[in-house]
Amino acid sequence: AAGYEYVNYAAQNIQIPWFAIGGIDEHNLEEAITAGAKRVAVVRALMKAEYPDHVAKQMRSLLSPA
Repeated sequence: AAGYEYVNYAAQNIQIPWFAIGGIDEHNLEEAITAGAKRVAVVRALMKAEYPDHVAKQMRSLLSPA
């Protein structure tokens, strides 16, 4: 796993839109955001969730501006 140091590097140095991907779920999304992620790709967290719509809404609320 690349880790959040690469997310931080991308946030500081990459000017085109990019996505953080790999192992992101409702439990660590805030860490990815803190590291600089503005967009994420999420698969496993939704596919394994009992209520994927609830997980998606929860995660979306963390990514959306208040």
